Parts: sequence; structure tokens; C-alpha cells
Amino acid sequence: MDTQNTNNQRDFHHPYTPYSIQLQFMNAVYDCLEAGKIGIFESPTGTGKSLSLICGALTWLRDHKRRTFEEGFGEELKNSDEPAWLIESALRQKKEEAVRRRRDMELRLAKIRAREKRVKERWRNGDEGMRFKRQKTGVDQTDEDRDEARFVLDDYESDGDGDLNGKKKKEIFDESGISAETQALMQELGFAFDKKKEEEQDIDELKIFFCSRTHSQLSQFTSELRRVRMPPAISISSSDSQPHNPNPTSSSRGDEEVGDMVEHIKHLTLGSRKNLCINPKVKKLGNATAINERCLELQQPGTAAEKKCPFMPTRETEAIVHDFRDHALAQIRDIEDLGSLGQKLGICPYYASRPATKYCEIVTLPYPLLLQKSTREALGLSLKNHIIIIDEAHNLMDAIAGIYSVSVTLAQLELARAQITVYLQKFRNKLKGRNRVYVAQIVRLLDSVISYLRAKKTGKEKEGVVEIAGLMAGKGVDQTNLFKLNRYLQESRLARKVDGYTVFAEQQQQEREKEKQKQNQSGNNIKTNTTVSKPTARQTVPVLTHIQSFLLSLMNPSKEGRFFYAKDEGEGIELKYMLLDPTFHFKDIVEEARAVVLAGGTMSPVSVPFRFSI
Repeated sequence: MDTQNTNNQRDFHHPYTPYSIQLQFMNAVYDCLEAGKIGIFESPTGTGKSLSLICGALTWLRDHKRRTFEEGFGEELKNSDEPAWLIESALRQKKEEAVRRRRDMELRLAKIRAREKRVKERWRNGDEGMRFKRQKTGVDQTDEDRDEARFVLDDYESDGDGDLNGKKKKEIFDESGISAETQALMQELGFAFDKKKEEEQDIDELKIFFCSRTHSQLSQFTSELRRVRMPPAISISSSDSQPHNPNPTSSSRGDEEVGDMVEHIKHLTLGSRKNLCINPKVKKLGNATAINERCLELQQPGTAAEKKCPFMPTRETEAIVHDFRDHALAQIRDIEDLGSLGQKLGICPYYASRPATKYCEIVTLPYPLLLQKSTREALGLSLKNHIIIIDEAHNLMDAIAGIYSVSVTLAQLELARAQITVYLQKFRNKLKGRNRVYVAQIVRLLDSVISYLRAKKTGKEKEGVVEIAGLMAGKGVDQTNLFKLNRYLQESRLARKVDGYTVFAEQQQQEREKEKQKQNQSGNNIKTNTTVSKPTARQTVPVLTHIQSFLLSLMNPSKEGRFFYAKDEGEGIELKYMLLDPTFHFKDIVEEARAVVLAGGTMSPVSVPFRFSI
């Protein structure tokens, strides 16, 4: 087999005339993906790394789709005992149906591109009437619920060891706000969330996940992606499409490219709620963790309809979600464009972008969304048999270590302990079932860690290694099941309820003080600006939520990381967990993906099965 001649004959559809070194780079990327290996690629600034990655990977992807389309149909029918003419007819119908669905999508996207082009032209000419219709919402019509009863914990009766078949099932809710039990029942009755099954038979095909450190770097990649034009993965002649097109001239009215089946690159950028949230009351919280917690809180069962986020996709807004998907895929957009699109359509871009990923060829996302397993699961991303390209990969190990490393101060622990104490004083008689047991365990664990740090604070050493046994030396703490405790914190949302009640109680106290000042005011202009800073302070991460993430690290194997304490100059003391071996958290990505490409300016010294270096 003459691999060199094959490589020289490849057309990567580079927007410019590529240099020989760029051809070598693109061929190496192609070979790496074809072989399903791990490739390390070094390419200094100015050598056209981004375009080489795009052209090499997309050329392979469309070649692969073309081969799969031509060879993959009817594998299950080839061993059939049916007559050859019947099998041939069935295969032809199946192939035509797949072609029809693909062409229908391209037609929809072409019409959107043409419509957006007309809107842009009219706007430039001074006509601002051609705009997206925004969904009417009542986001500013209601005040926050002031009833303190909403901070009471729901009954929690489960005490299983991770078995989802017990009573706990009714307490488990994904980010859609619908319980797993309800979803399972709806699926059994045929009420699946994705109603267009016929259209989705060909979705979630092989795609490329492109990951970089920041959204600004992803935006630069998106700009390069706009330069590239690729031939379609499936060529459709006019005779193929004619039986399925009742109006042969319809394509010429929208986008003339559709008649020749020019398949535009389908791309989507994923971001966090902080990047994509369009609810002003949630977005103003500023901090990513606070936004996440508030968003999930608004989706919980029992929340009044008028209190829920009006931008959340529902069955009633399914058409808007599909409209968002088509607009998102019709053009190559960056994260800011998706936020604006969601704002114009009145639909949450964070949730509306999820179903759109199944139709993509390239999904761009920052490090944390790809490298953290819990985040991938929350986004519904499966990496199995897909392509992973990690840019700026020389920062990869540090990025993983930063994601899984966490620290907490003695002051934060003491504040969390005080908040739980106030919460218990208010709701102790309303806590039932396992709530009482688990909250008591959390209090004992906090007391144990606080006692340990106080002892170290008075010692002479400024820093040192911490053993988990020392942190859990308090009375009764050694009998605590950390797995169950962390699961309880996640399912009960105790941290959010405690912090919510703390804010509520402070606001009530402030209002009482204001009323008292008004009553006592006698001619003096008393200023009450001391209350301004308190709401701002609550825009940071809820302290118990931060500590909850720290408790997760207590379950990590000792060979992966270590605990340390360190004193600062302000006579404070901090407890840190540092991830020392990031390979475990990257291993599942490598095992799931079809191929992994690590690209950076300098990757030495690294050694893997496949390597290409400029």
C-alpha cells in the first residue's frame, strides 16, 4: 500500500495554498483519526495550526461519513434469507429516506441563512422592523417568594448504598426538573421527550469535540472555521432529490447553493450557565456556582409556575427550541452569538443548545466542560467513539489539576457552621426522617475539621501534610459514610436552602431595623447605607456549597492527591486538596473517544503511540 501517494492525493480544501509542512500536518491528523490513535502535534505560533487541524479533521470526518453512508446500509439485511430483489429494494428505500432527511435539514438551514441575510441587508438600509420575535415573559412581574417555609428540607428517607431502585428515586431530579421515575414512566407510555423520532434516526453521528482553555481562544478558532468550505459528505443529484421536492424551484428562492447540495459546516459552541444565562435575576448573581444553584432551584418540583424561569424550554416552547437549533446551526456562531440568539427568541440558550449538539460536526467547548466528568454528564455529552481535539494541550495536566483541586479556609468553615446552627434553631422541629441524621453528621464533620485547623493554627509549623484520619478524628465522625453524605448534600440541596434562609433572615432583620430607624427619626437625616454592601456579599459562592465541593475530595484515593494546610500572613489558615496525578481523570476520555489529538506550541517531553512534530 503506497501511503505516501495516497497522502499526496488528498484534497484538504484549505482556504489558501498550504505549505508543504501544513500538508504534512493535515495528513498526520488524517492518519491519526483514521487509525483511532492518540496524536501529539507541535506547531509554533504562525504555522497555521488551527486551519490545519480544521481541514485535516473535517476532511477525514466527511470522508468517513461518505464511506459509512455508502457501505453501512443494510448490514443487518445482508445475511437475510429474503430474495435479493426485496433486500435491494429495502436498502434503496432506506438510503433514500436518509438522503431526504439530510436534504430537508440543509434546506431549512439554507432558508434561515437567506432570511438572516435579508434581515441584515434591511437593517443596514435603515429598516429595523425585520427582527426576531421575542417570547413574552413575566420575569420582572413577580417578587421573590418571601415565605420562609420554602427553605425547609424535603423529606429524605433513602439510606441505600447507591441503589437507585429504592425510595430515593423519587428524590432524584435531573436538570430538566423532572424526576427520573416520571421520565421512565413517560417513556414506557410512549411520551418521549424527543418527538421527532423519524428525523433523529440519523443524528448523533460521529463528531469532533474541539477544546481550548478560554472562550476567547475558541472564538479565534470559530473565526478560522468560517474560512473553510467542505464538499458534502453525501452527494445528492437533482434526480435523487426530485421525488421528495414537490416544488423544484423552492431552493432557488432561498439559497441557490442548496440545489447543488453545498453542505455547510454544522458547528456549536457550548458554555456554562454564566456564559449563556439570559434571566436577568439569575445572571446578576455573577458567580458561576451561585448561578448554577439558583437555576436548578428554579426548576425544582413544587416551585410555583410564576416563580420558575420563563426562559426554560418546555413542551409548549418545543417549536422555539427547534427554531433555536436551526438558527444556531445555520451559521457558525461563537458563544456571544448564541446568547444573543437565545435573547431574541426568548429561550434559554444553555438548555436549548443541548439537543442541537447531536446534529453538529464540530462542538467547541472550554476545558472544564470536557475534562470534568460530572459536567459532561450534566450537559448530556457522550464522548464514546467521537473525536477529541485539545488545543493548547501543554496546559492540559495543569488544567485537570486545577479543576479537581480545592481549598477551604478556617473562616469559611466557621461561617458554615454558624449558618447551619441558625438554620437548625429555626427548622429543627420540621426536620424529619434521615434529614435529622445527615445534618447532624455534617455538623460533627465540620466541628472535627474546625478543631483540627484550630490546633494547627496555634502550632509552630506554617504548613504541612494532612492525613484524612486527622480531619475525621472528631467524636462519631469515623462512622460517617462520606459517599452517602455527599449524595445527601447533592440531592437535598441543603447548602442552597441554608444559604437562602441566611439571606432571607438578614433581609428581614434589615427591614426591621429600617422601620425602627424611621420610627425613631426626629429631624436628623439618618443614613442607612450600611445595608447596601450585604446583598453584594451574597453574590459570591454560598459558603456551604463551596465546602460541599471540598468534602467530595475526601473520597479521592490517596495516591491521586494530598491534603495540605498552610497559614497566611493574616493569621488565617487554609486547608487544601491538591490533585497530584491527573491521569486518572483523563483516562476515561481516552478510553471512550475514537481518537484524541493533543496540539500545542510545545509538547516536549511527551511520548505516546502516535506523534507528529513541527
